[in-house]
Amino acid sequence: MADIPEERSAGNASIPSQYIPISSTKFEVEKFDGKGNFGMWKCEVMDMLVQMNLDFTLEDKPEDLDDKSWERINRLACSSIRLCLVKDQKYAFSEQNSAKELWQALEDKFMKKSIENHLYLKKRIFRFQHKKGTSMNEHLNDFNKMITDLKNLDVEIDDEDKALLLLNSLPDTYEHLVTTLLYGKEKIKFIDVSNALVNNEYRKKDQIVHKESMSEALTVRGRTNPRRFRGRGRSRSKSRGESSNRRYLAKDECAFCHKKRHWKKDCPIKGNKEKDEPTVNVA
Repeated sequence: MADIPEERSAGNASIPSQYIPISSTKFEVEKFDGKGNFGMWKCEVMDMLVQMNLDFTLEDKPEDLDDKSWERINRLACSSIRLCLVKDQKYAFSEQNSAKELWQALEDKFMKKSIENHLYLKKRIFRFQHKKGTSMNEHLNDFNKMITDLKNLDVEIDDEDKALLLLNSLPDTYEHLVTTLLYGKEKIKFIDVSNALVNNEYRKKDQIVHKESMSEALTVRGRTNPRRFRGRGRSRSKSRGESSNRRYLAKDECAFCHKKRHWKKDCPIKGNKEKDEPTVNVA
C-alpha cells in the first residue's frame, strides 16, 4: 500500500490546470525490496503516477510551468516513488529531488541495459520449464514477466517466437496438444497458444470432476445392493434353523412311519400306499 502525500490546494494557484496533481489517493503498489520483479514494479508505479497526474515529471520541464511550481511538483513525485520502496532501498535514493533523475537512477541500478543482463534474461526464458503442480495461469504469468523484463531492456521477441518458446516450456505430457496446435500450420500466434493451454487445463479439470461424480454415484449404488440380498440371507439362516430343529432317526427307525425294527424300504405302510395309488401311463 502506498499512501500518496497530499498537496495543498493553495500552492496550486499558480500552476496551470493540466499540471495540477491529484492528491489524497491510495494505490495498491507492493514495495520493492530490490529482489523482486523490477519491471512489474516499474509498471505499477508508472500507473500510479499517471493516476496522480504526475507522469509528466519524468520528462523535461514544460515551458508554461515556472521553476518554483516545477520544483514543488517534482518533490511530490519523488516522495510518491520513494514510498513504493522498502526502507533499506530508500537510503540510496533519498537525495534526488528530480523525478526524472530518480527514475533513471532506479533503472540504472535494478535494470541496467548491459550485455550481461541480456544474456541472463535470455538464458532464463530459453531454459524456462513448467513446474509440476503449477497451474497454467501461473505458468503464463511467469512467462510474461520474463518477456516484460526483456522488453524493458529493449529486447523485442517476435510473436511467433514467443509462441514457440511457450510450447518448448511444456512437459512431455503436452506432446499430443503441441502436435495438434502445430499440425499443418506455417505460422502460429502466441495468443492462440496461450488460450489453447488454458482451455485444455479447464477441460482436464472438468473431466476429473465428472469422473469423481460418477465414482461417487457408483459407490452409492454399491452400498444399496447388499440390502437386496439381506432377505435371502435371512431365509437361508431360517432354513438352517429349521433343519437344526429336526429330530435325528434311530438306527432301526423307519424314515417313513417312524416305527422301529424296520427301515423305509421295508416299511409295510409305505408298500400298502404304493399299491393303492393308480398307475399312470405316459405316452
